[in-house]
Amino acid sequence: MKTKEILKKTQPTLYRILKQSFKDEKQSHAYLLIGTNTGNAAIFMAQSFICENDLLACEDCNECRRIKENNYSDFILIDGNERSIKKEDIEYIQKQFSKSSLEGGAKIYLLKNIENSSTVAMNSLLKFLEEPVEGVYAILTTKNINKVLPTIQSRCQIVQLLPESKESIQLELFHQKVEEEDSYVLSQLFSSYEAAYEFGLTDDYREIKLQVLNFIEDLYLNPMNLLINQQIHIVKKYKSDKDMMKIYLNMIILGLRDMFHVKHSLTPIFMMHKDLFKQLPEDKQLLDKIETILNTIYLIDTNANIALLIDSMCYKLMKGVQ
Repeated sequence: MKTKEILKKTQPTLYRILKQSFKDEKQSHAYLLIGTNTGNAAIFMAQSFICENDLLACEDCNECRRIKENNYSDFILIDGNERSIKKEDIEYIQKQFSKSSLEGGAKIYLLKNIENSSTVAMNSLLKFLEEPVEGVYAILTTKNINKVLPTIQSRCQIVQLLPESKESIQLELFHQKVEEEDSYVLSQLFSSYEAAYEFGLTDDYREIKLQVLNFIEDLYLNPMNLLINQQIHIVKKYKSDKDMMKIYLNMIILGLRDMFHVKHSLTPIFMMHKDLFKQLPEDKQLLDKIETILNTIYLIDTNANIALLIDSMCYKLMKGVQ
């Protein structure tokens, strides 16, 4: 699914503003997007300024691809998350865009996470915005509007993006060619696309996902292996990492829920492992098991010993499993 379709579905206000402004040819010289999920929207906006194939970006033409790859001569991207935005960055943009367009069209600069700018950089940007140049467009993003100068805000068209839903995270992950099953799993574990996507690239994600499936198989089919496998593959590696342990336990809950989904002919989150869940016996204590795991997640944030917590959890979960 293209970004255009995702935005139309998950960010209707932004999509409506863009469509109307491009239709009327009354684009603002500066936009300020607010939210934790502005990355793809900002790139789509930049593409829309230069795409000649459609009212908004087609996302397929050479120009659209070059914007996405940050390989378009009249497009400058600076990310405040990678380093603080400095006065020299703003001066560089001004200098580059004072020259004739290399591409023969609009010139766009994208400043991501503008709140991570020095005070002098903010003031330089303000002066640049106060004297807009024809054909030059600014796209700014922020996670914290309170850290952006009110005078900068007043010179931008501000668009507050809606918080990311699990559906929108899953759609964006799938759009970025994340495997369908992984897109569903990750969207259930994280509240932002960026966090989900970044974790999905890690070896830890692949290892934890494997161990979750092994945990469920051991619990119901090979319970004698459960404790030793937890100690070898999970506790030994992650006993000092509370966040990773909570991700692991939350993923187990997703798997237990999938037992219910499969037994009732619903689509499981772990859709590529449906055959595993079909093998498992019906568990009338499923809700009790989920509650036990949730309680363990709660206790992880205390000073309890994680190895002992996992052992205790496993003993409780194995009760009643034949």
